[in-house]
Amino acid sequence: MKKYIYKSLFILPLMFFTIGCEGPLEEEVLSELAPGNFLLLEEGIMAVLNSGYGNAQARSIEAYNKVSFSGFPAGECWGRGGSIEALLTPLTNFNWDANHRRFNDEWLLNYAAIRDANIILENIENGEFSSQFKSEISAEAKFLRGFGYYVINDLFGSGPIFTSTTEEELKKPKASEAEFASRIESDLIDAAAGLPLTQALYGRATKGSALGILTKWYLNTKQWQKAADAAQQLMGLNQYGLFPNYLDLFRASEEGNEEIIWTHASSSAAGGNFLNALVFPPDFPRGASQGVFAARTYFYDAFLDGYEDGDTRKEMFITEYVSTSSGEVVPGYGVDQSFPAKYEFAPDQAGPASGTDVPEIRYSDILLSRAEALNELNGPNQEAIDLINLVRARAGISALEMAGFSKESLRDHLLQERAWEFAFEGKVREDQKRHGVFISGAQARGKNAQAHHRVYPIPQREMDSNPNIEQNPGY
Repeated sequence: MKKYIYKSLFILPLMFFTIGCEGPLEEEVLSELAPGNFLLLEEGIMAVLNSGYGNAQARSIEAYNKVSFSGFPAGECWGRGGSIEALLTPLTNFNWDANHRRFNDEWLLNYAAIRDANIILENIENGEFSSQFKSEISAEAKFLRGFGYYVINDLFGSGPIFTSTTEEELKKPKASEAEFASRIESDLIDAAAGLPLTQALYGRATKGSALGILTKWYLNTKQWQKAADAAQQLMGLNQYGLFPNYLDLFRASEEGNEEIIWTHASSSAAGGNFLNALVFPPDFPRGASQGVFAARTYFYDAFLDGYEDGDTRKEMFITEYVSTSSGEVVPGYGVDQSFPAKYEFAPDQAGPASGTDVPEIRYSDILLSRAEALNELNGPNQEAIDLINLVRARAGISALEMAGFSKESLRDHLLQERAWEFAFEGKVREDQKRHGVFISGAQARGKNAQAHHRVYPIPQREMDSNPNIEQNPGY
């Protein structure tokens, strides 16, 4: 049975400041953070760490934010009904603005995780803790902080940098892109150096988790040699491998398998995600206790048509179903309404919250990331082809041959390979941005996409509360 870090395990008091508040809290309020020397105890430090994980890991609606913020504007999927009409259709049409409620949620949650990490780092030396506890917990805090800034950068570009909760002005301007990049890199490097290979508690970060996010950071910023090296270092840990069956990889019964490097751990009882509740319609066959909302999420026929014959990854889509209301077959394929069924309804699910995990970094991502970096460094080479073929073999499709590929054509193929492998995992937008086709692809679909749409606007609530922060250009 999995041992979780639950989001509800500990809820920090409201004395902890919120990054987007109207102004800094008074110092005497901050002193209430540690009644009875709370942060001098392991229990206190661990409570703050659990809060940090709860803010960093995508559960509830945040799990759907993760996939929809990526898939909707990238043309991977679309939706209608319920909240999708007001909140997510603008992502498809590139007419979002700074008042989008979900943007505010993502900004606040990631900065809350950064806050929690800073509380740990500025207090852990004050307690009489073992050197191992200090080292490993500090490394976890740096992982959470680095990951928080990594997500902020992906969604919004650079933001303010906070490394303390008590000595810094809360209303800070955005850091430069170089300063922000340096913060992310240094935190993840420090985390990788201090984290253990494995954790007793499921969902906590490991050395592989930090190296995995670092690999993706280097890849997305086109630091090809560093990306190749970080991927190789992770592979050399000998802790991970491809799970044999892609169709079973995401099942609740297989969570924590050898392919999962870091995941957004979910539980139906506490901290479940709303992915399936926002994908399937009310008349979709499911267990009596497994709830859904009015919103539905669909994949386009063209996406499914792209899969090669025999690719088992295509079987993750439901192309028709029998309505529990009418008893009739409802077509999906042919009308751009196939459902992504990568994450099953959790067997113990009661209501809309599913306990099926949502992976952040899988081993196949590291293989394809190293292959891409090697191609960018040296053009087509046998190692890159072999890494791609490991992923293709698991999918049940034929191996590639190096002959006939140029650097450019292999680059294009890798983008397509990643689209097949990571459908509905929240990666397609960053992949398209890295390959320079995010905006042009949207324009080809008739969207009014402009260069500034590569990042989302800083939430209006943050702009209103912080006069020192500048809105992203174009918004």
